[in-house]
Amino acid sequence: MTPGALVALTLVYFAVSVISVVTGGGSLVQVPALIALGMAPRAAVATNMFAVTWMTASATARFARAGEVGGRFVIPLVVITAVTSALGAELAVVMPERLVKGVVAASMIALLAFMAARPSFGERATGPSRLRLAVGFVAVAVLGVYGGLFSGGYTTLLTFTCVAALGMPLMQTVGTTKLVNLVSCAVASAVFVYAGLVDYRVAVPASVASFAGGWVGAHLAIQRGEKFVRGLFLVTVLAMAVKLFVDLLR
Repeated sequence: MTPGALVALTLVYFAVSVISVVTGGGSLVQVPALIALGMAPRAAVATNMFAVTWMTASATARFARAGEVGGRFVIPLVVITAVTSALGAELAVVMPERLVKGVVAASMIALLAFMAARPSFGERATGPSRLRLAVGFVAVAVLGVYGGLFSGGYTTLLTFTCVAALGMPLMQTVGTTKLVNLVSCAVASAVFVYAGLVDYRVAVPASVASFAGGWVGAHLAIQRGEKFVRGLFLVTVLAMAVKLFVDLLR
């Protein structure tokens, strides 16, 4: 990779991290960018996971400082994710990429329909029933596998699950899912590092940019408030769904 390409990629990582801290889905841009610059797909997934770990670390610290990380479900969410993300990383790319993109794209469309029908989505905490809790924790486990496998759209779907199934308020969910995603990325990165798949020539500058972008994005979300977070979340989900469907048609 040329120095110019590395600089451009680093800027992309910073810009994407600022937005994806709130919305998730950054890997849907970053992994294809790495592949387009000549990196093997498996190495691209591993290198990106390593960099995203640093984004989630800085964002978690900023949200925690503002008191937006926590809630009664944080421990089970972290434990479930730690186990299932390791499984996902070990599976690597067993599922065909086309099938993964189709499932995620369909999930994004369903998510958009739900949010359109409920404009107050995530405005306040609700008491979930036992069935909703069971469905929510099963969904978190399944998403944990996907998060360790690839992570594109993982945080977006996890955020939706925590609000819709577990009844968490949106702003707290955005902060708490950063901690959960940090666990997912760290576990998966450890597996990829052990397997020798991380390209540190790219991973180090991308990690620095991601760390900075994560802090800036979290600070912006806290300063602008829940209305801004909900709007950005909605717009980004729509953009991700369109991108995935376009990829599938190609």
